[in-house]
Amino acid sequence: MTSIARPTQQARAVEAATYCCPLCGLQDYKMFVGAKQRTVVECQGCGLRALSPMPTLSDLVVINEETVHPFFNACIEDEDTYRAYFKRKLDDLQRYQPGGRLLDVGCGAGSFLAGARARGYDIAGVDLSPVPAEYLERRLGLNVFVGSLYQYAAPSQSFDAVTIFQTIEHDPHPAELCRELLRILRPGGSLMVTTPAADGFVARAMGKRWFGYRNVEHVSFFSRQSLCFALEQAGFEIVYLEIEHGKRLSAKYVLNRLINYYYDHRTFLKNGLRLLHPPMLLLNKVPLFEPWAHLYAIARRPVSPRAGVPPYLRVTDVGT
Repeated sequence: MTSIARPTQQARAVEAATYCCPLCGLQDYKMFVGAKQRTVVECQGCGLRALSPMPTLSDLVVINEETVHPFFNACIEDEDTYRAYFKRKLDDLQRYQPGGRLLDVGCGAGSFLAGARARGYDIAGVDLSPVPAEYLERRLGLNVFVGSLYQYAAPSQSFDAVTIFQTIEHDPHPAELCRELLRILRPGGSLMVTTPAADGFVARAMGKRWFGYRNVEHVSFFSRQSLCFALEQAGFEIVYLEIEHGKRLSAKYVLNRLINYYYDHRTFLKNGLRLLHPPMLLLNKVPLFEPWAHLYAIARRPVSPRAGVPPYLRVTDVGT
């Protein structure tokens, strides 16, 4: 890995004495300083890249509330794009889990939940922020739990399917999160995960300037290796794991994200986007997409306790 800047020897000594991988617990890692004065390290055991020091879940709730409004509004404006993207995900899910109780963790603007309800699933949603919860109750009549998955405290084996799109990277305890996802799934139930791909084409091309490292809400950065490890360590059987194209994006959404990742998002998002609205009307006609940018996994809770590594593990990279 490449260093953006060199931390002080004192900081190195402190982190060397205290850092443990939040996924596997190992203290063997490579270190580099990421964007926005955040240190990112890579575990030499499981391959997970994560912030060091790791913020608490309470810290992340505060960060989420600072950033949720502009991004939530951008998602609503791109609702057609999200609807088309999640239609494909629902097509995939129905091949493995054609119905039953479904929980969407980090449900955001609710495009996936609305599509799942239309296909007959008995749906539930969880989100850290009250902003999407209020919107979904008002717009779609959906009752979304506000808080973390741990606070939601669903009964064991209470869901036939659980989805977690672009959310696993926000949790400071990925091992605990995966165990909780397994606990609430019934045996034979399906899990669907997406997250930015730290070993994808975009990440490799951008290197130390990859937007994944610069998103202030992201604390864990998964590769195929580390996501596979996280799910299998929790007890899942992996059915499918690939690096996929992202969804189509509007120019305003892309600009919104770039400003947040590379500039002072608080001041610019409040003032600058209003000035850029006229050019956005023209730029929104240009189709944009994220090439080979996200990990996409489908896993299941074994019907009986797993013995060894699943023989049907399939890992592909459509970007190579």
